[in-house]
Amino acid sequence: MGVTFLIIATCLIFGSVAAVASFRPNLLPELGANLRDVNQVNKFSPRNTLFLIGPNANHSACRMQRRLLKPAIPAFIREDITIMEVYGEDTPRKNGELMDWLDPSLLRHALNADEGFYIIFVDDEGKTRFRREAPMLTADILERAQLNISAPERSGKKSSSILKKLRAA
Repeated sequence: MGVTFLIIATCLIFGSVAAVASFRPNLLPELGANLRDVNQVNKFSPRNTLFLIGPNANHSACRMQRRLLKPAIPAFIREDITIMEVYGEDTPRKNGELMDWLDPSLLRHALNADEGFYIIFVDDEGKTRFRREAPMLTADILERAQLNISAPERSGKKSSSILKKLRAA
């Protein structure tokens, strides 16, 4: 009899708290803020994503690829193409923003890019369009990914020997 009374009392207490909370959601602002944060769960899809994967951010291939892509980043973002940087055990970055909930080693394993440098493009259907273990020119990336984005304009500077080697590769 005592246990039954305890169960009924507990149900009434939790029921009344739920009723008050539903009528006055701002009664507990902290609880409301936490519930709103839960509703905005971070979602990640590898579709339409260009992955830059490397052992660390200062790796020569990673630095070179970032330098080559820098002029075209606004065009990629404008066309809803995400640029995801995954370096070693550092927190991955999606279009420059930290994604602290995403495990970098899991992501590299899923893309079969556990060691070394990779540049990988996953299209809108979730299929890998290309993967390469060396830096690529932006024009080559756009061509191989079959994207209708114009390559950034080159300045009147003389072509470097590094870019000539990249084109030849």
